[in-house]
This record gives sequence, structure tokens and C-alpha cells, in this order.
Amino acid sequence: MPTEIIGDSYLGKEILQQIQDWDQAVINKDIDQITDHCAEDVSMFDVSSQMNGIEEYKTEWYKFSPYFNENMMISRKDIKVYTSDDLAIVHCFSKVEHKALVGKIKMPWCRTTICMKKEDQNWRLIHQHISMPINLADGKAIVLKDEPKLKLLG
Repeated sequence: MPTEIIGDSYLGKEILQQIQDWDQAVINKDIDQITDHCAEDVSMFDVSSQMNGIEEYKTEWYKFSPYFNENMMISRKDIKVYTSDDLAIVHCFSKVEHKALVGKIKMPWCRTTICMKKEDQNWRLIHQHISMPINLADGKAIVLKDEPKLKLLG
């Protein structure tokens, strides 16, 4: 999983640890721990929804929590972290899979952007955007491949 940190590497490692802690809270279905990582005015653009504020964000997690359990895993790849003293942006590809189904069902990679700000010495999620590209001609999702099929010449 290539990871690139642009800016302060110490802050970048703090951000990556925060994301790992958040992923574990998702797997554990610990809604309080998930939202503890968020600012009060957090916003999220998801594949199927949009929400603003911690209460809407929390409600969305309660809605999805029955689908998460200890047999789930969250994978991320091509992680790029941009840091400054009090703001960070992360973009990567993410997917959620059930461990027993890895290799049997091909789960799609989603594009993920995470924006964080530092409040009282803690990094807080202020915006999250998860998307999947859509073919505008037929309205179907475009599955992002694990490895690119095209090679650039030159």
C-alpha cells in the first residue's frame, strides 16, 4: 500500500494513525468512537447520500452499523496525505470487505477524500467524500481496477 506524505511527516503519521483508529471503530461498530473523531460541523458526501453536522453523521452510521462486524476489513491504497499545522487532506482508494468473501466476491474500490483540522491538539474529520465513477452514457458504475490496464508510451 504505497503511502505518500507531503508536508510534515510527523503530522502525516498522526493523520494515518487517526484513520487506522477510525477504521477500527467502524469495524467495531463503535458509533461514539467514530464520531469522537469528527468535528461538530462535519460534512459527508457519500456514494448515495449527503449529510451535514455530527447528528446527521451519527444517524447515518447507526443506519449502516448492522452491516459491519468483526469479520469486516477496510482496505486503502494509493494513500496521499497533505499536511499543514492545523489542516490535512487525504485522498486514496478504499473498500470494505467481509473477510470470508475476499477472493469470492470482488468488492469495488471507491475514491475517498478526507479533510481534517486540528482542534485542541486532536485531529478531527471535517469533511469526507466517497465516490464511485459513473458512466454517463448508461448510468452504470465504473469499477476501478486493482491495476491499470493502459500503459503510457514514451
